[in-house]
Parts: sequence; C-alpha cells; structure tokens
Amino acid sequence: MKRVLMRHLPESQSQRLALEQADIDVGFSLSAPDLRALDADEDITVETVPSAGFYYLAISMKDERFANPKVREALRHLIDYDGINGAIMPYFGVKHQRPINSGALGELDDEGFALDIEKAKSPLAEAGCPDGFDTTLRMITNQEFLDSATAIQATLAQAGINAEIITGDGRQIYGAMRERTFELLVGRGGGQLPHPDSNLRAMVHNPDNSGEAKLTNYQGWRTSFFDENLNKMIEDALVETDAAKQLTMYQDIQRYMDDVVISIQPFSERVVTAANQADVDGITIDPWTSRFEDVVKNR
Repeated sequence: MKRVLMRHLPESQSQRLALEQADIDVGFSLSAPDLRALDADEDITVETVPSAGFYYLAISMKDERFANPKVREALRHLIDYDGINGAIMPYFGVKHQRPINSGALGELDDEGFALDIEKAKSPLAEAGCPDGFDTTLRMITNQEFLDSATAIQATLAQAGINAEIITGDGRQIYGAMRERTFELLVGRGGGQLPHPDSNLRAMVHNPDNSGEAKLTNYQGWRTSFFDENLNKMIEDALVETDAAKQLTMYQDIQRYMDDVVISIQPFSERVVTAANQADVDGITIDPWTSRFEDVVKNR
C-alpha cells in the first residue's frame, strides 16, 4: 500500500459505524456489544487472538488488613470467575487463575477457585474480620474493567466487604498503584514474552520493597508484596540449564505462590479482538505488534 491512515476514534460506536459504512478498514478498540453486532455482518471479519498479560485483582499489602494472608485467601473465593468471563470478558479475556501465560514452560492447570461466599467467611473470621470491613476498589473506565470491578464489588459485599468504587483514567488509577496509595484495584498487566520468567518478574518478583526503590515496573513492588524465598526461586529457575529440572522449578514456584497467596489474583488471561472489512487480509490483530507491510485490500 502507498499509505496507511490512522484515525483516532475513541468511541466504539463511532468505529462500528465507520466499519459498517466502509469508511475504515479495521477497528482495534471496539466494545463487546459492537463486536457482537459486527460478528453477524458478513462483510466484516471479527478475529480474536491470544495476547500477553492478565486481568487481575491487585491487593495492596501496605494495608495491614490485606497484609494478612487469610484476608487475601478470602478474596480469591470472592471473585465470580465463571460469571465475569462468561458475561463480561468475551473478546477481551478467557478464564485464567495463575500469573503464567497459557502454553508457557511449566504452566499448571488453574487452582480451581470459584465464587464461594461461605468458604471466604472462614478465613475472614480467622483474620479477625468476621463482619468484613470497608475498602476502596479502583479501575479505569474501559467497559471490561468497570463491569468486572462492579461484579467483584457485588460479591465482596456478600461477605461484608464494602468496596467503594473509584474510577479514573490510566494515569489516575495506575498512578495510585505506582505510588502505593491504593487498597484494591482491577487492572491488567503481565510479561511480554512467552516465558514464565517474563510473567513472574512483572507480576510477583520484587527485589527491593523499600519506598525509596521506586520499582514501579514491578507489580510486586506496587502491591508491597515481598517474599525473599520466592525471589530466589525465580532467579534460580531462570539460570537452570537442565530443561527437566527447570520445568519442575517453575511448577514448584506456582505451588509456592498458591501457599503464600500472592497480591495479584488473575481472573482472566488477555486476548485481543479486532474487526476488519472481509476483503482485507494480512491484519496483525494485536495493535501493540501491528505491522502493515503484508496487508492487502482485495477491492
């Protein structure tokens, strides 16, 4: 092609209308209702592909309530994994409960967590919070984040945890996370490479938990989660040269994270969806890695 014209259309409905009228060839940031409508249009192709990262509930261990592993244990029984992924995440994510991407070396099956209010109440009582408590839950205003957070707010309330929702843009919400001034947060993140070390360093590794360290690229630092033994396990696994032993080490890391109840609780693994005119071929769906030299318009 002689040129590629990029248009900023922040409203999903504007992208949908432009696709339906053939004013644009591809839309990269459409909402689920618009994607469903376009999926029924024979002139439009809707495609979903795996991507890196997870949608998760982040828990600040700077807050003494969440520093208690019993409270974090209760929280992982207060997420409606099936409901969120069935009703909210189509086109955006698929159910996943470990911070290791599907297909990565040593990936274990999900722990099998499910929404269980009664099961959550027991560790809350052990933590000295039998009646729950008040907290805040932050998220950016993209629909999948807002809907997921609203669903989590509702299930937390069933165990007496009253979460006030705070919304904002990425700078406001993730800014609070980078400054470690949040309590709970629905976010998205993870490693960018198809290897468990990439996920583990992004999600749980924290070489220095001091405030002065300012390790804002580490989700572990943002959530004030620090486990010296886990850090060493991650470092040792990366440099292990025996393939079979390395695989076992990554599996042991995942079981260890289950036991200590990490501060990042994934509920969905990210996928990316785009819609394009059916006569356009060669589209790279993930906009973070989009290239256009192989795109062909057959018209």
